[in-house]
Amino acid sequence: MSRFTIVSFCGGGMRGLLSARILERLAQIQPNILRTTTLYAGTSTGAGITSFLLAQHSPSTICQYFLHQEREFFKKPVSTSPNEPRYNVAEVAAGVFAVHGDKKLSDFTQRVLFTAFFVGAKVVLGQHLQPKIPWGPRLYTNLAKSGTPDVSVVDAVTQSSAMPGMMGSWLDCVDGAFVNHDPSLAAIALAIENGATLDDIAVINIGTGLMPDWISDDTGKWGAAQWLNGGPNNNAGNQTPSFFLNWKTPTPALDMALCGTSANLTPLLASKLLGSKRYVNLNPQLDWYIPEDSTSDKDIAELEGKAMSLDLEPAKVVLQNWSDAQ
Repeated sequence: MSRFTIVSFCGGGMRGLLSARILERLAQIQPNILRTTTLYAGTSTGAGITSFLLAQHSPSTICQYFLHQEREFFKKPVSTSPNEPRYNVAEVAAGVFAVHGDKKLSDFTQRVLFTAFFVGAKVVLGQHLQPKIPWGPRLYTNLAKSGTPDVSVVDAVTQSSAMPGMMGSWLDCVDGAFVNHDPSLAAIALAIENGATLDDIAVINIGTGLMPDWISDDTGKWGAAQWLNGGPNNNAGNQTPSFFLNWKTPTPALDMALCGTSANLTPLLASKLLGSKRYVNLNPQLDWYIPEDSTSDKDIAELEGKAMSLDLEPAKVVLQNWSDAQ
């Protein structure tokens, strides 16, 4: 088959502005990246970017969305209590509906992937309460052999974006970060299921800014409390910010399980599978920690600056493979 090209977008809330700016630069270098990409894959804020591309919005328009609508959304939390979501997930659904209405994945020829995580649910049949349906990943796509064609764009994007703590769940699903912040490996697997070989596949992954974590404490004597809430050096030597919004203490175990795999393992494995001519991870390191809901001018400038100064020469090598795409 012809080249199976994938552009994947990671999670990161407002940091998706960085992803959109990088995409804008790539489209300036090679405009047919948008026309010939076989599959867009997105998690969380990356799912939102994917949905805009599905609606044929330009990268420049998506950047303006982050600078205005997304920024205004994050300026207005509905709660600061750790017992409630910080933001209203229904507003996310309404925003996607404004773009796509009630369209389903099957209504589009452009192939997409949205990741989410089903947390489990009880099913009532007649008067009987059945056992819980176990939790597990959800891969929403319109690829022929892997498809979930009847899923609406609204539900796929909202489920992928429903980060616990930040928002409530949507239809018993939460953020695709619990599959992985980076949907690249899932996209590669679905490409192979749909007839591609590894030699057919080229991937550009666009991150939301690398923020390295580390623990400077001696963890040899840590118990559950420290792994959940951090150790004595939280304000000095450690870099393990709270994973949850509205939560004041660090969460090292969650950072390791979620942020760690996204920042390190997925790009490592994808590069081993495809090599530098058919895979690139565009994820510049940020100079400080930027929360997913930050709206400060300083943080916005950091995201814009890192996106605009990123060396795209490695991406140009991979973009050469787009010339053979359908």
